Amino acid sequence: MKINFALLLPLAVLSIGALVSPAQANPTGNRATVAPTIVSQRSERTAQNTPARRVVGQPMKDGNYIGLGGSNNGAVVNGKYALSNNFSIRPGVTTSLTNDDGGDRGVAVLAPVTYDFNGNGNRRVQPFVGAGAGVTTGDGTNLEVVATAGTDVRLGNRYVLNGSVNYLPLDGQRVDVAAGLGYRF
Repeated sequence: MKINFALLLPLAVLSIGALVSPAQANPTGNRATVAPTIVSQRSERTAQNTPARRVVGQPMKDGNYIGLGGSNNGAVVNGKYALSNNFSIRPGVTTSLTNDDGGDRGVAVLAPVTYDFNGNGNRRVQPFVGAGAGVTTGDGTNLEVVATAGTDVRLGNRYVLNGSVNYLPLDGQRVDVAAGLGYRF
């Protein structure tokens, strides 16, 4: 059997082209990809000026952090989880480092919802106010109400200095002043 190389060359080119075609780049096969898609300049400008919409349940980019610090009542572990551009949950745990009075060591777990004044998190200083609920332990376990105010100050791309004042009216009108350093994610 004689093979004609003149016929074999186009067949080889077509076979290689089929292996590296745009159709192979779309393995789901839900749409034909025959030619490259051309995007007009108008749609690119519109896409650049339109802010991305946030899907509920996905964290805001660079709006969240977890941190360590101190307060007038002991050590603090706090954080921020952005619910939207202007609202966040700022959980925090405060515990006394020493047990001076001989009773149980007091722990406060607070979760206020806050309004962030500089909403999108792109500014260096971001003040906030809010209110929420929490639990305190010590001589007994108590459900608490908390009012909070404070600010976050960005220190570069990954760190934030945070400070807050928490007012707990049901715990003998207790006031916690806390400051710390957080890692943004």
